[in-house]
Amino acid sequence: MSFIAKIALKLLEPKARAFEEATKDPVVTQEQVLFEYLRRNKDTEYGKSHNFAGIRTIDDYRRHVPLNDCETIRPYVERMKRGEENILTVDKPVFFGATSGTTDKPKYIPVTGYFRRKKAELMDLWAYYILKGHPDILRGKVLAMISPDTEGVTESGLPYGAESGHAYKNLPLFIRQMYAIPYEVFTITDYAARYYCILRLGMEADISTIAALNPSAIVLLCQRIPQWQETIIRDIEEGSLSKEFNIPEDIRDLLNRRLKPNPRRANALRGILKEKKVLLPKDFWPNLVLIECWKGGTVKLYLKELPQYFGDVPVRDFGCLSTEARSSIPMSDNGAGGILAIGTNFYEFFPKEDMAKPEKRFFLCDELKAGKEYFLVVTTPGGLYRYNIDDIITVDDFFNKTPVIEFVQKGMNAVSLTGEKIYESQVNAAVLRAVEKNNVLIKFFSATIEATTPGKYIFLVEFDGNPAQGQKRSLLAAIEEGLRLENREYNDLRNEGVLGEPVLKVVKDGSFARYRQMKISQGVHDGQFKAPELTGDPDFQKNFEIAEEIRIDDHKTHTL
Repeated sequence: MSFIAKIALKLLEPKARAFEEATKDPVVTQEQVLFEYLRRNKDTEYGKSHNFAGIRTIDDYRRHVPLNDCETIRPYVERMKRGEENILTVDKPVFFGATSGTTDKPKYIPVTGYFRRKKAELMDLWAYYILKGHPDILRGKVLAMISPDTEGVTESGLPYGAESGHAYKNLPLFIRQMYAIPYEVFTITDYAARYYCILRLGMEADISTIAALNPSAIVLLCQRIPQWQETIIRDIEEGSLSKEFNIPEDIRDLLNRRLKPNPRRANALRGILKEKKVLLPKDFWPNLVLIECWKGGTVKLYLKELPQYFGDVPVRDFGCLSTEARSSIPMSDNGAGGILAIGTNFYEFFPKEDMAKPEKRFFLCDELKAGKEYFLVVTTPGGLYRYNIDDIITVDDFFNKTPVIEFVQKGMNAVSLTGEKIYESQVNAAVLRAVEKNNVLIKFFSATIEATTPGKYIFLVEFDGNPAQGQKRSLLAAIEEGLRLENREYNDLRNEGVLGEPVLKVVKDGSFARYRQMKISQGVHDGQFKAPELTGDPDFQKNFEIAEEIRIDDHKTHTL
């Protein structure tokens, strides 16, 4: 264990003990959090119009404050963006986190200094449990992948963009020195140049942990190594940056100032390449201790790609984390569940099946049931009140009397051609089992529809490698079998012939990367990008060039 890790554990342990003690009676802590935020903001415009000063109980709070979402909060946030004060919070915003919303308009989430401090308290807990489980994690450098924090400025002159980038940019200097990639690299708009710089700097360093919200970003980085490995080895040897890439001159100058010839590292990489015939992170980062990324919901398919690059390096979930709130703290590498972060936000939950009901049943954290799925509603230190994040979580277990929650999917992402109402989580479960059964790896997967007669589901796949035709047909049959098991209505409608037989459409190699780059160029954050695993848009497949179609009915492959 490094000296820094020892000091950090000693400093953070009292916070962890206090948190664990609070989990024995979470409602007491939850009430303290709620009334602290109501008292703090009682004289704001929102606080006055919703009688924060007169609220004495949680039931009072529910009567006075309606269920909110990004659209009901938007008018208040727009005024804050224009520079108006004392609207949602007494604290002035210093930044606006921008993320995609339920409409074509992005969401803007006010970030205040107070909000940032509260989130930092949760980061301390998260860091404590990582250091406790992996005491050698700070022996090397951190390779983190984030999106740039500034996409623009508001009318009042405040920046808006990705909150991950904002946090990265504002790290204390002594912590920033632990990171292998300077913030400026993530501002490079040419994505080939950005990924080259990450690999160029990262492959020279002794990396002990990798952090990226979405595991697909890590996989994409690894897939580029064979293409650039000779260039990177030469650049490491010479202490240079390749001229092949479109790196802005100011960033190129900044990076060149920190680079020096390193023939020893270049020779080590050449030795690995000669011996192994391929450069893999598990070989050139032998001291890698942990990968940190999302593990819940629909990213599980991409987690299956990591072992081929990293071997058995453990993966720790980030927890339920969004621009609006961090809601859970994973304590181990097992699974994707984390203890509800009871000391930072106030939480309510309503059952998934209540989404379309005008009268919803709201529960506190001690009233949840293990194995049930709920929508997450938060009240935050940043001025969101009874805010439906549109995240569905499941309760995995309880730590003392506090639920351990896991992200399932974003909202009610369901598609129904003829009344079957298939959820993204059901598709994901069926595909995950089918992939495991047929021993294939995929770079990209998405289910969509064709409104033919009868209507049918289309499964778009880009394989990692080239499986045999029999494996592809078997994969489609296994997906179909899985969906029949996951969704009784789908099974019945298939049996009745109301739904047609599904089709597997294999997209041409590189299609996923091109689609990803297109979405990022349209404003989606690089680190948070995730292609929909289920969409009701029949035109979605037009984003891809189809190489072949595989059907169950006649077991014939149709090459296009």
